[in-house]
Amino acid sequence: MEVLMNYLNRKSEGALFLDKLPPEVLTKIFSFIRDKNELLRLASVCRTWRDLIHTAPQLWRNIRLKLCCDCECVHRKRALSCVQRFGCHFRDLSLSCVHHNNHVSCKFMAMDFRKVLLGLHQTTLTSLKITDLGLSGAKLSTVSGIAHVLTRMLSSLNCLKSFQMSSAQWPLDEGIKVIDTVLTVSRKTLKSLFIDGFFEPTSLADRPAEFDQVTNGILSLHRLTKLSIDYGLLTSAFVSAMSESHAGQLTTLQLVISGIMDRYLPKVSHKAWLSLTKACPTLKVAFNVDIWILDPSHSDLDILDPALPIYKLRLLNGEMYLILTWQAYMIFYVLRYIMNNFSNTLEQFSGDLSDTDETIDADFLQFVKKCQRLHYIKVSANFYEPDTVKTVKKLVQERRRRYDKRKTLEVPEKRAKTTPA
Repeated sequence: MEVLMNYLNRKSEGALFLDKLPPEVLTKIFSFIRDKNELLRLASVCRTWRDLIHTAPQLWRNIRLKLCCDCECVHRKRALSCVQRFGCHFRDLSLSCVHHNNHVSCKFMAMDFRKVLLGLHQTTLTSLKITDLGLSGAKLSTVSGIAHVLTRMLSSLNCLKSFQMSSAQWPLDEGIKVIDTVLTVSRKTLKSLFIDGFFEPTSLADRPAEFDQVTNGILSLHRLTKLSIDYGLLTSAFVSAMSESHAGQLTTLQLVISGIMDRYLPKVSHKAWLSLTKACPTLKVAFNVDIWILDPSHSDLDILDPALPIYKLRLLNGEMYLILTWQAYMIFYVLRYIMNNFSNTLEQFSGDLSDTDETIDADFLQFVKKCQRLHYIKVSANFYEPDTVKTVKKLVQERRRRYDKRKTLEVPEKRAKTTPA
């Protein structure tokens, strides 16, 4: 950017033509274009721009691609073309899969996914993010083919720092091959691991050997700081082992419960959580519960252990098996439990609190006021008074301003280093 400003200052007295800009200036300008499809359109302006865009590696290091199961989808064609042309330059790849008409096992998606992986055989990726692959229900031959190509590609990555494959729903045998490759090859480099929804639900329940293989692989990671994992994969022994293997190292832990939650889902002991939080004093915990059950005889809220420093909480698709007259009271019970245990740490809250015909204005206002660090709220609820929403918005906006100001003051040294004299 400094080069661009110097050039503009020199040309301030005369006309400025983009085609006369130096290549390094054009490259810097093009690097701010996040939409790579727009970048490809700019390549058709002239031969100079085309040669520059096609040969500048820095323009293709951070890539977001989308695969669609529709064989005529333009996203699909662009993604394949982009990988074939510039795959060798990729460093940070985010690949999202979009399924239409509930065709989870779409054959076009599987074919294109394999083509993308084959196009990455010469790349040196440091970050790989694949979301919504959705292999549950696919033919075993299709899944095995994807696992084979993916494993071969991952085996060639010796500097992977971040790996995310959420909602993949791998069958156990193929999924073990993939995750074992990641944990083995990137043992000394991997810092972020996001594998929530990686396996099909309950696929590890009756396979203790495979379960131990996954957990032992996570414990062997030398530099792990961020972990996102299904709550069902946790045990008290694993959490206690994490407090020893990653003491002072783990900073972010995201726990996910999705699908129909088992009423008797095993819970990690309070002692194990306490040992982890003591070993990792800077740890922040995010808890995402997509299905939660609450009735007078049983509560899944005790999974939210008071020892956890929860800063982000999501309770969606609430299912309450209650008689109508108890519903408002149980909503209050949820809010009271959260604010009594996490009011000093909770910063973000989203949830579905609308499963009642009664209003919860007073209870929710008390909840927001008690959780004074709360600066992000997204809820579905039945409010009677319009002023309730206005009051909540005002409180959240004031806290958001203080939060942004505090974050700005936390990095003065970094800004001083990057700001030109």
